[in-house]
Amino acid sequence: MKLRLVAICLVAFMLLATACSNNENGQSAEANQTEKTTDAGKTPESGQNDPFGKYGEPITLSLGKAVSTKDTNLPNGDTVDNNEYYRFIEKKLNVKVTHAWQTETVDAYQQKLSVSIASQDLPDAFIVNEKQLKQLVEADLIADLTDVYDNYASPLIKGYYDSYGDRVLKRATFDGKLMAFPNTQIGGQHNMTWIRQDWLDKLGLQPPKTLDELFDVAKAFTENDPDDNGKQDTYGFTGIPTLAGWNSVNGFDPIFGAYHAYKSQWLKDEAGNAVYSSILPEMKTALTKLRELYAAGIIDKEFPVRKDSNELIAGNKVGIVFGPWWIPYSPLPDSVKNDPKAEWRPYTAPLDADGNFNTYDQNPTGSFLVVNKEYAHPEAVAKVLNVEYEGIRKLDPESKEIYKDLNVSWAIWPFALQVGNEDDVYRTHLELKAAWEAKDPSNLNDELKMWYENVKKNTENPKKDLNDWSNAMSRMDGSAETDPGKLTVIRNVFFGQTKTMEMKWAILEKMENETFLKIILGEEPADKFDSFVTEWKKLGGDQITKEVQEEAGK
Repeated sequence: MKLRLVAICLVAFMLLATACSNNENGQSAEANQTEKTTDAGKTPESGQNDPFGKYGEPITLSLGKAVSTKDTNLPNGDTVDNNEYYRFIEKKLNVKVTHAWQTETVDAYQQKLSVSIASQDLPDAFIVNEKQLKQLVEADLIADLTDVYDNYASPLIKGYYDSYGDRVLKRATFDGKLMAFPNTQIGGQHNMTWIRQDWLDKLGLQPPKTLDELFDVAKAFTENDPDDNGKQDTYGFTGIPTLAGWNSVNGFDPIFGAYHAYKSQWLKDEAGNAVYSSILPEMKTALTKLRELYAAGIIDKEFPVRKDSNELIAGNKVGIVFGPWWIPYSPLPDSVKNDPKAEWRPYTAPLDADGNFNTYDQNPTGSFLVVNKEYAHPEAVAKVLNVEYEGIRKLDPESKEIYKDLNVSWAIWPFALQVGNEDDVYRTHLELKAAWEAKDPSNLNDELKMWYENVKKNTENPKKDLNDWSNAMSRMDGSAETDPGKLTVIRNVFFGQTKTMEMKWAILEKMENETFLKIILGEEPADKFDSFVTEWKKLGGDQITKEVQEEAGK
Protein backbone atom coordinates (compact mmCIF):
# COMPACT_ATOMS: atom_id res chain seq x y z
CA MET A 1 0.00 0.00 0.00
CA LYS A 2 2.86 2.36 0.78
CA LEU A 3 4.22 1.99 -2.74
CA ARG A 4 0.78 2.54 -4.19
CA LEU A 5 0.59 5.80 -2.30
CA VAL A 6 4.00 6.73 -3.64
CA ALA A 7 2.74 6.10 -7.17
CA ILE A 8 -0.35 8.20 -6.55
CA CYS A 9 1.77 11.00 -5.09
CA LEU A 10 4.07 10.75 -8.09
CA VAL A 11 1.26 11.26 -10.57
CA ALA A 12 -0.26 14.01 -8.44
CA PHE A 13 3.10 15.78 -8.55
CA MET A 14 3.39 15.11 -12.27
CA LEU A 15 -0.06 16.49 -12.98
CA LEU A 16 0.62 19.56 -10.90
CA ALA A 17 3.93 20.06 -12.62
CA THR A 18 2.24 19.56 -15.98
CA ALA A 19 -0.77 21.70 -15.28
CA CYS A 20 0.94 24.42 -13.33
CA SER A 21 4.62 24.21 -14.11
CA ASN A 22 6.94 27.16 -14.19
CA ASN A 23 10.04 25.20 -14.99
CA GLU A 24 12.67 25.52 -17.62
CA ASN A 25 10.32 24.26 -20.27
CA GLY A 26 8.05 27.25 -19.96
CA GLN A 27 4.28 27.36 -20.22
CA SER A 28 2.17 24.47 -19.10
CA ALA A 29 0.84 22.34 -21.90
CA GLU A 30 -2.28 21.32 -20.05
CA ALA A 31 -3.63 24.83 -20.30
CA ASN A 32 -2.39 26.19 -23.58
CA GLN A 33 -4.92 28.96 -23.69
CA THR A 34 -5.28 31.88 -26.08
CA GLU A 35 -6.87 34.40 -23.73
CA LYS A 36 -5.36 37.88 -23.91
CA THR A 37 -3.70 39.52 -20.97
CA THR A 38 -4.51 43.05 -19.99
CA ASP A 39 -2.48 45.85 -21.54
CA ALA A 40 0.45 46.40 -19.19
CA GLY A 41 -0.13 50.12 -19.27
CA LYS A 42 -3.74 49.94 -18.15
CA THR A 43 -3.94 51.29 -14.61
CA PRO A 44 -7.45 52.23 -13.49
CA GLU A 45 -7.71 54.15 -10.25
CA SER A 46 -9.69 51.50 -8.41
CA GLY A 47 -9.87 48.55 -10.79
CA GLN A 48 -13.66 48.65 -10.54
CA ASN A 49 -15.13 45.59 -12.29
CA ASP A 50 -11.82 44.96 -14.06
CA PRO A 51 -10.32 41.47 -13.51
CA PHE A 52 -6.84 42.92 -14.04
CA GLY A 53 -7.42 46.44 -12.76
CA LYS A 54 -4.54 47.94 -10.81
CA TYR A 55 -5.35 49.68 -7.55
CA GLY A 56 -4.59 53.38 -7.42
CA GLU A 57 -3.23 52.99 -3.89
CA PRO A 58 -1.30 50.00 -2.49
CA ILE A 59 -3.28 47.39 -0.58
CA THR A 60 -2.13 44.29 1.28
CA LEU A 61 -3.36 40.69 1.21
CA SER A 62 -2.29 38.41 4.05
CA LEU A 63 -2.27 34.64 3.58
CA GLY A 64 -2.12 31.53 5.70
CA LYS A 65 -0.05 29.09 3.69
CA ALA A 66 1.69 25.74 3.78
CA VAL A 67 4.93 26.06 1.83
CA SER A 68 8.26 24.39 2.50
CA THR A 69 11.29 26.65 2.65
CA LYS A 70 13.54 23.74 1.68
CA ASP A 71 14.64 22.97 -1.87
CA THR A 72 12.66 25.82 -3.39
CA ASN A 73 15.27 26.57 -6.08
CA LEU A 74 14.73 30.25 -5.32
CA PRO A 75 17.80 32.38 -6.04
CA ASN A 76 19.70 33.96 -3.18
CA GLY A 77 17.77 36.74 -1.51
CA ASP A 78 14.34 35.46 -2.48
CA THR A 79 12.08 33.69 0.03
CA VAL A 80 8.70 32.00 -0.06
CA ASP A 81 7.04 35.28 0.94
CA ASN A 82 9.32 37.70 -0.91
CA ASN A 83 10.04 36.59 -4.45
CA GLU A 84 9.56 37.42 -8.12
CA TYR A 85 6.10 35.87 -8.20
CA TYR A 86 4.93 38.13 -5.39
CA ARG A 87 6.67 41.13 -6.92
CA PHE A 88 4.99 40.35 -10.25
CA ILE A 89 1.61 40.46 -8.50
CA GLU A 90 2.49 43.74 -6.82
CA LYS A 91 3.66 45.29 -10.08
CA LYS A 92 0.50 44.28 -11.92
CA LEU A 93 -2.10 45.02 -9.25
CA ASN A 94 -0.50 47.18 -6.55
CA VAL A 95 -1.35 44.35 -4.13
CA LYS A 96 1.38 43.41 -1.67
CA VAL A 97 0.99 39.78 -0.64
CA THR A 98 2.20 38.90 2.85
CA HIS A 99 2.01 35.84 5.07
CA ALA A 100 -0.01 36.13 8.26
CA TRP A 101 1.56 32.76 9.02
CA GLN A 102 3.10 29.87 7.13
CA THR A 103 3.96 26.27 7.91
CA GLU A 104 6.44 23.82 6.46
CA THR A 105 4.02 20.90 6.13
CA VAL A 106 0.37 20.27 5.35
CA ASP A 107 -0.16 18.65 8.76
CA ALA A 108 1.23 21.70 10.52
CA TYR A 109 -0.97 23.88 8.31
CA GLN A 110 -4.08 22.00 9.38
CA GLN A 111 -3.15 22.38 13.04
CA LYS A 112 -2.50 26.10 12.66
CA LEU A 113 -5.68 26.56 10.65
CA SER A 114 -7.76 24.80 13.30
CA VAL A 115 -6.43 27.21 15.92
CA SER A 116 -7.11 30.20 13.65
CA ILE A 117 -10.69 29.09 13.00
CA ALA A 118 -11.36 28.35 16.67
CA SER A 119 -10.03 31.76 17.72
CA GLN A 120 -11.63 33.51 14.71
CA ASP A 121 -8.23 35.07 14.05
CA LEU A 122 -8.10 34.48 10.31
CA PRO A 123 -5.77 35.60 7.51
CA ASP A 124 -7.30 37.57 4.65
CA ALA A 125 -7.30 34.48 2.42
CA PHE A 126 -6.48 30.80 2.92
CA ILE A 127 -7.24 27.32 1.58
CA VAL A 128 -9.52 24.85 3.38
CA ASN A 129 -11.01 21.42 2.84
CA GLU A 130 -14.71 20.81 2.31
CA LYS A 131 -15.52 20.14 5.95
CA GLN A 132 -13.77 23.33 7.03
CA LEU A 133 -15.57 25.27 4.30
CA LYS A 134 -18.93 24.19 5.70
CA GLN A 135 -17.85 25.11 9.23
CA LEU A 136 -16.76 28.57 8.13
CA VAL A 137 -20.00 29.15 6.25
CA GLU A 138 -22.07 28.09 9.24
CA ALA A 139 -20.04 30.35 11.50
CA ASP A 140 -20.45 33.28 9.06
CA LEU A 141 -16.69 33.89 9.00
CA ILE A 142 -16.01 34.07 5.26
CA ALA A 143 -17.06 36.41 2.48
CA ASP A 144 -19.76 35.84 -0.10
CA LEU A 145 -17.84 35.80 -3.39
CA THR A 146 -20.78 35.65 -5.78
CA ASP A 147 -20.40 39.20 -7.11
CA VAL A 148 -16.62 38.98 -6.90
CA TYR A 149 -16.67 35.96 -9.20
CA ASP A 150 -19.15 37.51 -11.62
CA ASN A 151 -17.33 40.82 -11.88
CA TYR A 152 -13.67 40.00 -11.32
CA ALA A 153 -12.88 36.39 -12.24
CA SER A 154 -11.04 36.42 -15.58
CA PRO A 155 -12.33 34.63 -18.70
CA LEU A 156 -9.49 32.13 -18.24
CA ILE A 157 -10.52 31.21 -14.69
CA LYS A 158 -14.23 31.12 -15.59
CA GLY A 159 -13.44 28.90 -18.58
CA TYR A 160 -11.68 26.39 -16.34
CA TYR A 161 -14.68 26.15 -14.05
CA ASP A 162 -17.14 26.06 -16.94
CA SER A 163 -15.43 22.96 -18.34
CA TYR A 164 -16.84 21.04 -15.35
CA GLY A 165 -20.39 22.27 -15.84
CA ASP A 166 -21.73 23.13 -12.40
CA ARG A 167 -20.01 20.24 -10.64
CA VAL A 168 -17.19 22.35 -9.16
CA LEU A 169 -18.70 25.73 -8.35
CA LYS A 170 -21.79 24.03 -6.93
CA ARG A 171 -19.64 22.46 -4.23
CA ALA A 172 -18.67 25.92 -3.01
CA THR A 173 -22.20 27.33 -3.25
CA PHE A 174 -24.48 27.62 -0.22
CA ASP A 175 -28.02 28.99 -0.42
CA GLY A 176 -27.20 30.39 -3.83
CA LYS A 177 -24.03 32.14 -2.67
CA LEU A 178 -20.55 31.28 -3.91
CA MET A 179 -18.38 31.10 -0.80
CA ALA A 180 -15.02 29.99 -2.24
CA PHE A 181 -12.89 29.47 -5.32
CA PRO A 182 -12.54 25.66 -5.61
CA ASN A 183 -9.55 23.81 -6.97
CA THR A 184 -10.09 21.43 -9.89
CA GLN A 185 -8.94 17.85 -10.36
CA ILE A 186 -7.92 17.21 -13.96
CA GLY A 187 -10.10 14.52 -15.54
CA GLY A 188 -9.12 11.46 -17.52
CA GLN A 189 -7.49 9.65 -14.61
CA HIS A 190 -9.59 6.50 -15.03
CA ASN A 191 -8.06 3.07 -15.48
CA MET A 192 -7.80 1.85 -19.05
CA THR A 193 -6.35 -1.46 -20.19
CA TRP A 194 -2.65 -1.64 -21.11
CA ILE A 195 -1.58 -4.85 -22.88
CA ARG A 196 1.72 -6.40 -23.94
CA GLN A 197 1.41 -6.14 -27.71
CA ASP A 198 4.45 -8.36 -28.21
CA TRP A 199 2.70 -11.10 -26.23
CA LEU A 200 -0.42 -10.73 -28.33
CA ASP A 201 1.69 -11.02 -31.47
CA LYS A 202 3.57 -14.06 -30.20
CA LEU A 203 0.36 -15.90 -29.40
CA GLY A 204 -1.44 -14.76 -32.54
CA LEU A 205 -4.12 -12.84 -30.63
CA GLN A 206 -6.03 -9.67 -31.43
CA PRO A 207 -6.50 -6.83 -28.92
CA PRO A 208 -9.63 -7.58 -26.90
CA LYS A 209 -12.74 -5.45 -27.08
CA THR A 210 -15.29 -7.34 -24.99
CA LEU A 211 -15.11 -8.91 -21.56
CA ASP A 212 -14.98 -12.43 -22.99
CA GLU A 213 -12.17 -11.45 -25.34
CA LEU A 214 -10.24 -9.85 -22.47
CA PHE A 215 -10.61 -12.97 -20.36
CA ASP A 216 -9.51 -15.16 -23.28
CA VAL A 217 -6.37 -13.06 -23.70
CA ALA A 218 -5.69 -13.15 -19.96
CA LYS A 219 -6.10 -16.93 -19.98
CA ALA A 220 -3.69 -17.27 -22.91
CA PHE A 221 -1.14 -15.05 -21.17
CA THR A 222 -1.40 -17.33 -18.13
CA GLU A 223 -1.24 -20.70 -19.84
CA ASN A 224 0.62 -20.32 -23.15
CA ASP A 225 4.10 -19.18 -22.07
CA PRO A 226 4.06 -15.70 -23.67
CA ASP A 227 7.54 -14.88 -22.34
CA ASP A 228 8.88 -18.06 -23.98
CA ASN A 229 10.85 -19.28 -20.97
CA GLY A 230 9.37 -22.76 -20.93
CA LYS A 231 7.60 -22.17 -17.61
CA GLN A 232 4.01 -21.43 -16.65
CA ASP A 233 4.95 -18.47 -14.47
CA THR A 234 2.94 -15.60 -15.95
CA TYR A 235 -0.49 -14.16 -15.20
CA GLY A 236 -3.12 -12.29 -17.09
CA PHE A 237 -3.08 -9.45 -14.57
CA THR A 238 -2.59 -8.58 -10.93
CA GLY A 239 -4.65 -6.45 -8.55
CA ILE A 240 -4.73 -4.38 -5.40
CA PRO A 241 -6.43 -5.25 -2.09
CA THR A 242 -8.89 -2.34 -2.37
CA LEU A 243 -9.81 -3.68 -5.84
CA ALA A 244 -10.50 -0.30 -7.50
CA GLY A 245 -9.91 3.43 -7.43
CA TRP A 246 -9.29 6.27 -9.88
CA ASN A 247 -5.78 7.57 -10.42
CA SER A 248 -4.26 4.28 -9.27
CA VAL A 249 -2.72 1.20 -10.86
CA ASN A 250 -3.96 -2.41 -10.95
CA GLY A 251 -7.54 -1.69 -9.90
CA PHE A 252 -10.18 -3.84 -11.60
CA ASP A 253 -12.24 -0.78 -12.61
CA PRO A 254 -12.44 -1.60 -16.36
CA ILE A 255 -13.86 -5.04 -15.55
CA PHE A 256 -16.31 -3.63 -13.01
CA GLY A 257 -17.40 -1.00 -15.53
CA ALA A 258 -18.20 -3.57 -18.20
CA TYR A 259 -20.59 -5.17 -15.70
CA HIS A 260 -22.04 -1.74 -14.82
CA ALA A 261 -20.56 -2.18 -11.36
CA TYR A 262 -18.75 0.68 -9.63
CA LYS A 263 -17.01 0.40 -6.30
CA SER A 264 -17.61 2.94 -3.53
CA GLN A 265 -19.54 5.52 -5.56
CA TRP A 266 -22.74 7.45 -4.92
CA LEU A 267 -24.88 7.27 -8.05
CA LYS A 268 -28.46 7.98 -9.09
CA ASP A 269 -30.83 5.08 -9.64
CA GLU A 270 -33.59 5.07 -12.25
CA ALA A 271 -35.90 6.90 -9.85
CA GLY A 272 -33.31 9.65 -9.37
CA ASN A 273 -32.41 8.64 -5.82
CA ALA A 274 -28.84 8.43 -4.52
CA VAL A 275 -27.65 4.84 -4.08
CA TYR A 276 -24.36 3.35 -2.96
CA SER A 277 -22.94 1.47 -5.92
CA SER A 278 -21.10 -1.21 -3.93
CA ILE A 279 -24.34 -2.77 -2.66
CA LEU A 280 -26.04 -3.08 -6.06
CA PRO A 281 -26.59 -6.52 -7.73
CA GLU A 282 -24.14 -5.70 -10.55
CA MET A 283 -21.32 -5.74 -8.01
CA LYS A 284 -22.12 -9.31 -7.02
CA THR A 285 -21.96 -10.36 -10.67
CA ALA A 286 -18.55 -8.73 -11.12
CA LEU A 287 -17.14 -10.20 -7.89
CA THR A 288 -18.34 -13.65 -8.89
CA LYS A 289 -16.47 -13.41 -12.21
CA LEU A 290 -13.28 -12.16 -10.53
CA ARG A 291 -13.58 -15.08 -8.12
CA GLU A 292 -13.69 -17.44 -11.10
CA LEU A 293 -10.64 -15.85 -12.71
CA TYR A 294 -8.70 -15.97 -9.45
CA ALA A 295 -9.52 -19.67 -8.96
CA ALA A 296 -8.29 -20.35 -12.51
CA GLY A 297 -4.94 -18.71 -11.74
CA ILE A 298 -5.49 -15.93 -14.26
CA ILE A 299 -5.21 -13.27 -11.55
CA ASP A 300 -1.95 -13.12 -9.59
CA LYS A 301 -2.50 -15.39 -6.57
CA GLU A 302 -0.42 -13.20 -4.29
CA PHE A 303 -1.92 -9.81 -5.14
CA PRO A 304 -3.59 -9.25 -1.73
CA VAL A 305 -0.31 -9.62 0.17
CA ARG A 306 2.30 -8.14 -2.15
CA LYS A 307 4.12 -5.18 -0.60
CA ASP A 308 4.61 -3.78 -4.10
CA SER A 309 1.57 -4.24 -6.33
CA ASN A 310 3.77 -3.43 -9.34
CA GLU A 311 6.27 -6.18 -8.66
CA LEU A 312 5.01 -8.48 -11.40
CA ILE A 313 4.88 -5.63 -13.90
CA ALA A 314 8.56 -4.87 -13.35
CA GLY A 315 9.33 -8.59 -13.52
CA ASN A 316 7.36 -8.95 -16.78
CA LYS A 317 5.09 -11.61 -15.35
CA VAL A 318 1.79 -9.98 -16.32
CA GLY A 319 0.60 -9.02 -19.77
CA ILE A 320 -2.32 -6.80 -18.81
CA VAL A 321 -2.18 -3.74 -16.56
CA PHE A 322 -5.15 -1.62 -15.58
CA GLY A 323 -4.01 1.96 -15.12
CA PRO A 324 -4.42 5.58 -16.28
CA TRP A 325 -2.82 7.30 -19.25
CA TRP A 326 0.26 8.20 -17.23
CA ILE A 327 1.59 4.76 -16.29
CA PRO A 328 4.38 4.90 -18.91
CA TYR A 329 5.92 7.23 -16.30
CA SER A 330 5.43 4.60 -13.58
CA PRO A 331 5.44 1.59 -13.37
CA LEU A 332 5.82 0.56 -17.05
CA PRO A 333 9.41 1.87 -17.45
CA ASP A 334 10.59 -0.87 -15.10
CA SER A 335 9.05 -3.46 -17.43
CA VAL A 336 10.77 -1.99 -20.46
CA LYS A 337 14.05 -1.58 -18.62
CA ASN A 338 14.07 -5.26 -17.65
CA ASP A 339 12.79 -6.47 -21.03
CA PRO A 340 13.43 -4.08 -23.95
CA LYS A 341 11.19 -6.26 -26.11
CA ALA A 342 8.16 -5.25 -24.02
CA GLU A 343 5.67 -3.36 -26.17
CA TRP A 344 2.82 -1.88 -24.13
CA ARG A 345 -0.29 -0.48 -25.80
CA PRO A 346 -3.34 1.19 -24.21
CA TYR A 347 -6.90 0.22 -25.05
CA THR A 348 -10.28 1.60 -24.10
CA ALA A 349 -11.57 -1.84 -23.21
CA PRO A 350 -13.41 -3.96 -22.24
CA LEU A 351 -16.69 -2.67 -23.63
CA ASP A 352 -20.09 -3.63 -22.29
CA ALA A 353 -22.81 -5.43 -24.25
CA ASP A 354 -23.83 -2.13 -25.84
CA GLY A 355 -20.30 -1.28 -26.94
CA ASN A 356 -19.64 1.30 -24.22
CA PHE A 357 -16.59 1.75 -22.03
CA ASN A 358 -18.00 2.65 -18.63
CA THR A 359 -16.15 4.51 -15.94
CA TYR A 360 -17.04 6.80 -13.07
CA ASP A 361 -15.90 10.34 -12.53
CA GLN A 362 -13.35 11.33 -9.97
CA ASN A 363 -13.90 13.91 -7.27
CA PRO A 364 -13.58 17.15 -9.29
CA THR A 365 -12.61 19.30 -6.31
CA GLY A 366 -11.54 19.09 -2.70
CA SER A 367 -9.76 22.32 -1.76
CA PHE A 368 -11.27 25.77 -1.50
CA LEU A 369 -9.80 29.27 -1.45
CA VAL A 370 -11.81 31.38 0.99
CA VAL A 371 -11.71 35.04 2.03
CA ASN A 372 -12.04 36.43 5.54
CA LYS A 373 -15.38 38.20 5.84
CA GLU A 374 -13.62 41.15 7.47
CA TYR A 375 -11.20 41.67 4.56
CA ALA A 376 -11.94 44.99 2.86
CA HIS A 377 -10.95 43.94 -0.68
CA PRO A 378 -12.34 40.44 -1.44
CA GLU A 379 -12.09 41.23 -5.17
CA ALA A 380 -8.31 41.42 -4.74
CA VAL A 381 -8.25 37.65 -4.17
CA ALA A 382 -9.86 37.09 -7.56
CA LYS A 383 -7.48 39.54 -9.21
CA VAL A 384 -4.42 37.88 -7.69
CA LEU A 385 -5.67 34.48 -8.86
CA ASN A 386 -6.21 35.90 -12.36
CA VAL A 387 -2.72 37.37 -12.60
CA GLU A 388 -1.17 34.29 -11.02
CA TYR A 389 -2.60 32.04 -13.73
CA GLU A 390 -1.65 34.45 -16.49
CA GLY A 391 1.85 33.93 -15.11
CA ILE A 392 1.68 30.19 -14.51
CA ARG A 393 0.42 29.59 -18.04
CA LYS A 394 2.88 32.12 -19.48
CA LEU A 395 0.05 34.04 -21.12
CA ASP A 396 1.41 37.36 -19.90
CA PRO A 397 4.58 37.97 -21.93
CA GLU A 398 6.22 39.62 -18.93
CA SER A 399 5.97 36.36 -16.98
CA LYS A 400 7.99 34.26 -19.40
CA GLU A 401 11.37 35.24 -18.03
CA ILE A 402 10.51 34.87 -14.32
CA TYR A 403 12.84 32.26 -12.85
CA LYS A 404 13.55 30.89 -16.30
CA ASP A 405 15.65 27.71 -16.17
CA LEU A 406 15.56 27.67 -12.34
CA ASN A 407 12.72 25.14 -11.93
CA VAL A 408 11.02 27.13 -9.18
CA SER A 409 7.77 25.43 -8.20
CA TRP A 410 4.45 26.95 -9.22
CA ALA A 411 3.35 26.42 -5.58
CA ILE A 412 5.50 29.42 -4.61
CA TRP A 413 2.86 31.63 -6.25
CA PRO A 414 0.47 33.10 -3.66
CA PHE A 415 -2.27 30.51 -4.09
CA ALA A 416 -1.29 26.85 -4.42
CA LEU A 417 -4.71 26.21 -5.94
CA GLN A 418 -4.71 24.08 -9.07
CA VAL A 419 -7.35 25.06 -11.60
CA GLY A 420 -7.59 23.90 -15.19
CA ASN A 421 -9.89 22.42 -17.82
CA GLU A 422 -11.35 19.02 -17.06
CA ASP A 423 -10.12 17.62 -20.38
CA ASP A 424 -6.68 19.24 -20.35
CA VAL A 425 -4.90 15.91 -20.83
CA TYR A 426 -6.77 15.25 -24.07
CA ARG A 427 -6.50 18.85 -25.27
CA THR A 428 -2.75 18.64 -24.89
CA HIS A 429 -2.66 15.36 -26.77
CA LEU A 430 -4.55 16.83 -29.72
CA GLU A 431 -2.21 19.80 -29.91
CA LEU A 432 0.88 17.60 -29.80
CA LYS A 433 -0.58 15.13 -32.29
CA ALA A 434 -1.44 17.88 -34.78
CA ALA A 435 2.10 19.25 -34.64
CA TRP A 436 3.56 15.76 -35.04
CA GLU A 437 1.43 14.95 -38.07
CA ALA A 438 2.36 18.29 -39.62
CA LYS A 439 6.02 17.78 -38.68
CA ASP A 440 5.96 21.35 -37.43
CA PRO A 441 6.41 22.10 -33.71
CA SER A 442 6.89 25.84 -34.23
CA ASN A 443 3.53 26.84 -32.75
CA LEU A 444 3.90 24.68 -29.63
CA ASN A 445 4.80 26.15 -26.29
CA ASP A 446 8.09 25.18 -24.70
CA GLU A 447 6.74 22.22 -22.77
CA LEU A 448 5.00 20.68 -25.76
CA LYS A 449 8.12 21.29 -27.85
CA MET A 450 10.01 19.19 -25.32
CA TRP A 451 7.47 16.38 -25.65
CA TYR A 452 7.60 16.71 -29.42
CA GLU A 453 11.35 16.14 -29.25
CA ASN A 454 10.79 13.15 -26.95
CA VAL A 455 8.42 11.63 -29.52
CA LYS A 456 10.88 12.33 -32.31
CA LYS A 457 13.82 10.78 -30.48
CA ASN A 458 11.84 7.73 -29.42
CA THR A 459 10.58 7.22 -32.97
CA GLU A 460 14.14 7.36 -34.32
CA ASN A 461 15.62 5.20 -31.53
CA PRO A 462 12.82 3.31 -29.75
CA LYS A 463 13.44 2.86 -26.01
CA LYS A 464 17.02 4.07 -26.20
CA ASP A 465 16.11 6.69 -23.60
CA LEU A 466 13.34 5.72 -21.17
CA ASN A 467 12.49 9.35 -20.48
CA ASP A 468 11.80 9.85 -24.18
CA TRP A 469 9.80 6.62 -24.23
CA SER A 470 7.73 7.62 -21.18
CA ASN A 471 6.80 11.01 -22.56
CA ALA A 472 6.07 9.64 -26.01
CA MET A 473 3.89 6.80 -24.73
CA SER A 474 2.02 8.91 -22.19
CA ARG A 475 1.51 12.02 -24.29
CA MET A 476 0.79 10.35 -27.63
CA ASP A 477 -0.64 6.90 -26.83
CA GLY A 478 -2.03 6.96 -23.29
CA SER A 479 -3.58 10.41 -23.41
CA ALA A 480 -5.28 9.58 -26.72
CA GLU A 481 -7.47 7.15 -24.80
CA THR A 482 -8.79 9.94 -22.57
CA ASP A 483 -10.90 11.13 -25.50
CA PRO A 484 -14.27 11.99 -23.89
CA GLY A 485 -15.97 10.57 -26.98
CA LYS A 486 -14.69 7.10 -26.09
CA LEU A 487 -16.06 7.14 -22.55
CA THR A 488 -19.39 6.70 -20.87
CA VAL A 489 -18.85 8.52 -17.58
CA ILE A 490 -21.18 7.68 -14.72
CA ARG A 491 -21.51 10.81 -12.61
CA ASN A 492 -21.28 10.73 -8.84
CA VAL A 493 -23.87 12.73 -6.96
CA PHE A 494 -21.94 13.06 -3.69
CA PHE A 495 -18.28 13.22 -2.69
CA GLY A 496 -18.49 14.64 0.81
CA GLN A 497 -18.99 13.24 4.29
CA THR A 498 -22.23 13.21 6.21
CA LYS A 499 -22.56 13.27 10.00
CA THR A 500 -23.14 9.52 10.25
CA MET A 501 -20.24 8.89 7.89
CA GLU A 502 -17.93 10.63 10.34
CA MET A 503 -18.80 8.03 12.95
CA LYS A 504 -19.41 4.87 10.94
CA TRP A 505 -17.86 5.07 7.48
CA ALA A 506 -14.49 3.59 8.47
CA ILE A 507 -16.22 0.48 9.84
CA LEU A 508 -18.45 0.10 6.78
CA GLU A 509 -15.56 0.63 4.38
CA LYS A 510 -13.43 -1.96 6.18
CA MET A 511 -16.28 -4.48 6.07
CA GLU A 512 -16.80 -3.84 2.37
CA ASN A 513 -13.15 -4.26 1.42
CA GLU A 514 -12.68 -7.40 3.51
CA THR A 515 -15.88 -9.05 2.27
CA PHE A 516 -15.23 -8.33 -1.39
CA LEU A 517 -11.65 -9.56 -1.17
CA LYS A 518 -12.66 -12.77 0.59
CA ILE A 519 -15.28 -13.47 -2.07
CA ILE A 520 -12.67 -13.11 -4.83
CA LEU A 521 -10.15 -15.26 -2.98
CA GLY A 522 -12.73 -17.99 -2.42
CA GLU A 523 -12.66 -17.61 1.34
CA GLU A 524 -16.35 -16.70 1.34
CA PRO A 525 -19.12 -17.85 -1.03
CA ALA A 526 -20.44 -15.37 -3.57
CA ASP A 527 -23.73 -15.28 -1.68
CA LYS A 528 -21.87 -13.64 1.22
CA PHE A 529 -22.49 -10.47 -0.77
CA ASP A 530 -26.19 -10.59 0.11
CA SER A 531 -25.58 -10.79 3.86
CA PHE A 532 -22.98 -8.02 3.50
CA VAL A 533 -25.61 -5.73 1.98
CA THR A 534 -28.03 -6.47 4.81
CA GLU A 535 -25.37 -5.83 7.43
CA TRP A 536 -24.14 -2.67 5.67
CA LYS A 537 -27.62 -1.18 5.75
CA LYS A 538 -28.17 -2.13 9.38
CA LEU A 539 -24.84 -0.75 10.63
CA GLY A 540 -25.50 2.75 9.33
CA GLY A 541 -25.72 2.44 5.57
CA ASP A 542 -29.42 3.22 5.41
CA GLN A 543 -29.01 6.33 7.53
CA ILE A 544 -26.01 7.46 5.50
CA THR A 545 -27.94 6.91 2.26
CA LYS A 546 -30.75 9.09 3.61
CA GLU A 547 -28.27 11.83 4.50
CA VAL A 548 -26.57 11.60 1.10
CA GLN A 549 -29.93 11.89 -0.64
CA GLU A 550 -30.65 15.04 1.37
CA GLU A 551 -27.23 16.53 0.56
CA ALA A 552 -27.37 15.58 -3.11
CA GLY A 553 -30.79 17.15 -3.43
CA LYS A 554 -29.59 20.57 -2.29
